[in-house]
Amino acid sequence: MSPVSRGRKKKPAGGKKKPQASSAAENSLHNRILAEFAEIEPDEDLLEIELRAAEVAAPGMDPLSDRATKQLLDLISYARRRPGPGTANLLAALRVFAATGQPAVKADEALRELMAKGLRPPVWAERIGRAEPGECWLCRDRFDEQHIVLCSFSREGESDHAILALIGLGGEIDELEVIGDPAGVLAELRENLGEEDVLERISGDRARQLLTDALIRTDPLMPEQLAIESLVISRLRLLGEVPPDLVDADIDVEAAASRFLAANPEFGEEHRELVEWLVGFSKQFEPRWELHIGPELMVFLADDLPEEATPELVEAWIRWCAAERGLSEDALDEVLEVAEGLFDESDPYLDGVGETDDVAEVLERRRFALPDAHTTIGGEPVDLDPGDFDDRVLLVLGEHPELHEAVAGETLDPGAAELLGTKAMVVHQLWDNEPPEVWAAARTLREQGLDRTAVLDRLRRVLLQNAHESGGGIALDVESYQRALNALR
Repeated sequence: MSPVSRGRKKKPAGGKKKPQASSAAENSLHNRILAEFAEIEPDEDLLEIELRAAEVAAPGMDPLSDRATKQLLDLISYARRRPGPGTANLLAALRVFAATGQPAVKADEALRELMAKGLRPPVWAERIGRAEPGECWLCRDRFDEQHIVLCSFSREGESDHAILALIGLGGEIDELEVIGDPAGVLAELRENLGEEDVLERISGDRARQLLTDALIRTDPLMPEQLAIESLVISRLRLLGEVPPDLVDADIDVEAAASRFLAANPEFGEEHRELVEWLVGFSKQFEPRWELHIGPELMVFLADDLPEEATPELVEAWIRWCAAERGLSEDALDEVLEVAEGLFDESDPYLDGVGETDDVAEVLERRRFALPDAHTTIGGEPVDLDPGDFDDRVLLVLGEHPELHEAVAGETLDPGAAELLGTKAMVVHQLWDNEPPEVWAAARTLREQGLDRTAVLDRLRRVLLQNAHESGGGIALDVESYQRALNALR
């Protein structure tokens, strides 16, 4: 399944700010929050108001955090002593979205008390938190390692909105958002559906169960998810009946190991402990399904696989689990392909090296071209394969963090695009040693005292001097390029 586009985003609100220890700092924060809620216009989009309230309520969403709950209660008490438009708006919102007990009750009490004294509630006070549930959809991959739950809601006079949850391995939430244009997102899901992926309409009861289970399993939520959790919970109440308690699959590890050994007689009792470990590992990472197997599980297995595990045993275990789960041959092949990396200790810098090649020279040349297979792009660390053409381009990009935002936003200026493109061309040439004059010139420049950055820049400029635009790209006059490189030596 491919990621889906996002629609409506949350507005920042005072609830994202963390109160300081002193009373003066807390009062300052409370004043800012009241001021923000005082700015709400009577005809403002109700969903935007709800998102603001959900963010303010976020610190109190953790029932185990007494301090966070106290902070929310302090805010409600502070607002109670300062009647006004901001107070009315804030309390009307928090009595719905401070969803974990005491803060919601206190917000309701405070609002009723102030209304009895003449404070006018906002015009939307009786509508906030209410919406008509629409269609609910579940998209799941063939391994049951990723579920996308989409539940739409409507209100008179407003555009439809939806809860979008990406639920990953172990039933934990990877992404949780409130989005606009649910019809567009559903169309995108249909367009990007994999061959064995399933997209099905589900009941509100089923959607509520899936989302409730995922919220329980995800501990803790990411801050940006926690900020809308109270809004999501309020919407879940509209979907259907309260779901039954969360129940994991009943997996008998010893019995599963016995079934495996019976089905694979080439392995004996001496392998039982290892097989039980594999079954237990699957149970730990995916407690929802019995004997889960999938590509994502293999990624986690790579970090913990015992040394005594052999490729033959792991392959047999994968094939047996796939048969137990009823996976297709294509799905099995995908898992086996990922599993090959569990035992692949080859050096990517020696990819394609033959018996007659000078290994030391190849390593020196390629590690000069790309000193590291790890980089950071857009603030995210990534491991890449320098033997892959596209990954080499990303490794070059990783060396220029000042350009990441422009690349992501497709706003790269021509000069920066030329820099990245020509530098990548030189790196490709060094990796493949084609033409060999590039590496010879690089070694000469290093001997003259230039560092790697200066060498690559010098080679890049020589390349530009012997190239011309062609069909939207760069065509290289190879012979003149080789002569210019030899002139550097």
